[in-house]
Amino acid sequence: MVFENIPYFVNLNSYLRAAVVFFIVFLALRILLFIAEKIFLKFTLKTKTDIDDIILKKSSKPLNFISLLIGLSLGLNEIVFTSELIKNIINHSVYSLVAISIGYLIFTIVDISLTRIWKKISEKTESNIDDAIGNLVHEILRIVLIVLIVIYILNIWGIDIGPLLAGLGIAGLAVALALQPTLSNIFSGVSIILDGTFRVGDVIEVGDQSGEVYKIGLRTTKIKSFDNEMIIIPNSEISNSVIKNFFQPDISIRANLEFGVEYGVDPEYIKKLAIEEIEKIEIINKDEEVRVLFTEMGDSSLNFKAMFWVDDISKKWPAHQEAMTRIYRRLYAENIGIPYPQMTVWTKEDKAKSPDPKDAKFKKVKGKYYSAFGHEYKEKKKKK
Repeated sequence: MVFENIPYFVNLNSYLRAAVVFFIVFLALRILLFIAEKIFLKFTLKTKTDIDDIILKKSSKPLNFISLLIGLSLGLNEIVFTSELIKNIINHSVYSLVAISIGYLIFTIVDISLTRIWKKISEKTESNIDDAIGNLVHEILRIVLIVLIVIYILNIWGIDIGPLLAGLGIAGLAVALALQPTLSNIFSGVSIILDGTFRVGDVIEVGDQSGEVYKIGLRTTKIKSFDNEMIIIPNSEISNSVIKNFFQPDISIRANLEFGVEYGVDPEYIKKLAIEEIEKIEIINKDEEVRVLFTEMGDSSLNFKAMFWVDDISKKWPAHQEAMTRIYRRLYAENIGIPYPQMTVWTKEDKAKSPDPKDAKFKKVKGKYYSAFGHEYKEKKKKK
């Protein structure tokens, strides 16, 4: 018993003694923690890093709670319980809370230290894979600590973990089979992170799903779609799929635009027209050539494919839309039709006339055949 040599204290009611012991012990521990904190602060002021300040701030509440539990434990010793079972249950509950608090304190200190150290390492590298590995280590550390705390609490309650572990060994095969999908996802997640298939922030396409990688977890990968929807895909499914990463090897991308015009128009004139309009777009990559291919003589139209580059994927669709609008307006201004799927039936009385490749407007490209590249269309400057 605490303070058992003090006569006045011994004569008190057991519950009052418990309250006094609890208050004195808790107050004494709080004073000691306050003094230790002040001393620790003096040392932290001399260090260049702020990691010690963060640890001190984060560990303050767990230490106060542990002090409270220690005071409660010593106070309960002053109470004489009528049942030994009730006493054991209360004491074991308090000890379990102490174990959880100490485990949380250790996890906080180790996690903060590892996070800051890993952050310094990752800042020296250009790859984002370090961040993903850091998150993986954080998750593993948390799981390991939880398992250790659970084992220690079982030991507090007098549960022999030896037979339990043996039983787990016997049932290990069944558990492994039951957890096979989960384990497959975990190993696939580790593989994705280490392989650098994609990183957080990349824009990817997996099957018919596409969007920005939001989080790479142990079991699943979260993708934020362009409609701001969260798509959650198991890692094993991703590892077995064809992945299109729009951010690798870099964020530049080619935009493709397909269109068709009516028969009777000179194809080379349409190439020239399309290249002239696309080159007027400000946000395209001027270092890359604009290309236009005559791809097909379709059932209802002559079909073309325009290709040009932008230096950032975010510019792809704005540039694509501007190119499509410019080409459409130019075709309309030139009175060149964009046909619907159709079948034309001519009769002798019809006087309708389609464009003729011999028209004057096609004179500049008459008898010429250009490749998909656009540089042939530019007139060479005459030397002075």
